[in-house]
Amino acid sequence: MNSHERYVYEVTYVVVDQHRKEYETWLSKTTERWIGTAKLSGFRSEQSVMDEDSEVRLRLEFETRDDWATFVESEPYKQRIEQLQTMTESLTNHLWEPTAISLDPTTDGGVPIAAWDPLVDKD
Repeated sequence: MNSHERYVYEVTYVVVDQHRKEYETWLSKTTERWIGTAKLSGFRSEQSVMDEDSEVRLRLEFETRDDWATFVESEPYKQRIEQLQTMTESLTNHLWEPTAISLDPTTDGGVPIAAWDPLVDKD
């Protein structure tokens, strides 16, 4: 399965300054544990460059929704998230399902991609 066809689970938060060192240790150990999980197909940590509070996002990828459910219902996951909550503010999570974008004008009323000219058609 291609990475664009995976379920993406995002955990977003802001690390509290006084817990920064503890968080770095948590992230390192958690990464080691999570990337070894059979249900996990991809893992990445990203930091916002546009927010003042340096929001962090963990992106976890799964082949199926069942793989995601098994992962988030596991005790090791729950324990790690509980630990993370003590070091962060504004912790949220979202599950994203892969969705196709139709480029067929017969089904969506759009313009055929071959007819679009980027030099002429400016949005």
